[in-house]
Amino acid sequence: MRMLRSILGAVTLASLVLTSGACTGKVTGADDNCENEKIRLGLAPACAGCHVAGNKPFFASLTAFENGLVYDERYVKRGDPENSMLVQMLEGTAAGSYPQMPPGQPYEELVAHGRTSLTIEQVKAWIRDLPPPPARLEAPDAEAFTVRRLSAEEMVVSLMDQLGLTLEDFVSTSDPDWRNKAYVVNGGKLFVWPGDWSPGISDQYVSDLRSIERFEALGGGNSLLYRKKDVGFGPSAAQTLVQMSQAWCARAVDKKGNTAVLRYVTLADTSASNPDAVQKNLRALYLRMLGQPPSEEEAKQLYEQVYVPLEAQKNARLGWIGVCATLIRHPLWITY
Repeated sequence: MRMLRSILGAVTLASLVLTSGACTGKVTGADDNCENEKIRLGLAPACAGCHVAGNKPFFASLTAFENGLVYDERYVKRGDPENSMLVQMLEGTAAGSYPQMPPGQPYEELVAHGRTSLTIEQVKAWIRDLPPPPARLEAPDAEAFTVRRLSAEEMVVSLMDQLGLTLEDFVSTSDPDWRNKAYVVNGGKLFVWPGDWSPGISDQYVSDLRSIERFEALGGGNSLLYRKKDVGFGPSAAQTLVQMSQAWCARAVDKKGNTAVLRYVTLADTSASNPDAVQKNLRALYLRMLGQPPSEEEAKQLYEQVYVPLEAQKNARLGWIGVCATLIRHPLWITY
């Protein structure tokens, strides 16, 4: 039950990126502010996957949307939708390197397929009636609480590093030319890899398509297929992360000489034979995975409700896999 609450908490936190702070009336008049927010949220399903972070985080907040896009005449020409780059990109007629946004699929098809409900005509109507910007736009609030979920790329790279794993723990590299042919996944240990990273830059090199399916379930994009990132955290992402955490933690625990998970203990140490070492290792693993030490209550719950029952059920190995997987599914790990 605690694990379910943790995952649901992460889903709630991740969703704050596109839902908090709407229609506060701080930037323009209250009605204008709400109209801008409606457009931001209406475009978000098609645009936020690429523009919630990075050098053009237009959809990270209403403030970012208004400062970076709404009142920048390079993108929106107030009262003149036909000559606004935003409309031209949605229609696929913009000049320059990016004539269409989002890439790969016309915006009107996204509307037709129910991916978003905001039509291009509604965007045009909003631009026609867009009032002048205020004398001073609201600046980002340094004290504001902001959070987003980790991207699929961040999950893969961070988890390999934290668990002491490398690509070679998942992929057979015995052939010196292995990167130029279909790779072989070692032992079916739930390999997760983007379809447009090497190895796997095309179907020629992919021997386990499930590795790409898992990555996309985590919210990863695929530039070769024009599939954008998913910044939400739905059931598919949660289910994949549960499977990934259990399989990867098992591989980390079983890896010979790997101290990423078992730093102060061996699998011969148990809650009965060496409880102090088990507690010390649990706290160290918590700090490694979540970036902060646990409180006394958190350490006690993790020990008594996760490690000890799993150790009693089978052995110390299962106990450490369970603790490791629990920390990966913690809201502090899933969000940034």
